[in-house]
Amino acid sequence: MGFILAGGGTGGLIFSPVIRALLSSVGGRWTLRIYAVFNLIAGLPIAWAVPRSRFAAVSTPEGPERRYTHVSRALALRPTFLLSAVAAFLQAAGAQLPLSFIPSYTVTLGLTASNGANLLAASNAINAVARVLTGYAGDRLGRQNTLILTLLLAASSVFAFWLSSVLTATSSSLSLWLAFVALYSFSAGGYYALFPALIAEVFGIRQYAAVNAFILFVRGLGTMFGSPVGGQLLGSTEEGTGAYASIAYWDGALLMGATCDEFSQTDDD
Repeated sequence: MGFILAGGGTGGLIFSPVIRALLSSVGGRWTLRIYAVFNLIAGLPIAWAVPRSRFAAVSTPEGPERRYTHVSRALALRPTFLLSAVAAFLQAAGAQLPLSFIPSYTVTLGLTASNGANLLAASNAINAVARVLTGYAGDRLGRQNTLILTLLLAASSVFAFWLSSVLTATSSSLSLWLAFVALYSFSAGGYYALFPALIAEVFGIRQYAAVNAFILFVRGLGTMFGSPVGGQLLGSTEEGTGAYASIAYWDGALLMGATCDEFSQTDDD
């Protein structure tokens, strides 16, 4: 699973400089159109080639019957399910914040927009490698234990490095920022690699489709919540790096909340 999901990080590594080049050459509207057409061309053959799930239907005397793949009320009321949904919402809300502000904060530190785009690409490369490595670690140390450790590491990196970079406002701010990008990119990859496998482990493979679909829906809501609120918390340009202090606090709080929810889930199990 880690190898498969590492494709997401690799895609970010490739697309960051490509999109930057497109924005410079054809503008924002045509960049979005080109990106949409690419997703359509790449996605349709994959959707057609993927075989049907062996759990999608069962044989009956009357013929194949499609399984019920919605989350049942009994499952939805389980504390483990509720904690998983809350953790997914908080993690998704917090995970995208650093990625959203890597280019702009890099410029605030005195580097160029090109440096910011390259740093975002490097973040995706680290993330891709981390998904594979944490997948191996999860197989040996336990997926839930490893997931909690990566969430805790991500939250800690926000407070220890990004917030320190924001509040220091000295020559060391850039070094702290680079250390944060490297550590956060590595730790954030653990969640993406481990959570799908953890769903099957906790809820059973037959419940995977229903639970995973609902969790992805919740993660989508979290993404819509975290970054827009972070944008509202952004201070004025006159504040320099201090304009990002509230965002760093907000991001750390979201990720620490996700960590606590996952840890509470182990007690429930």
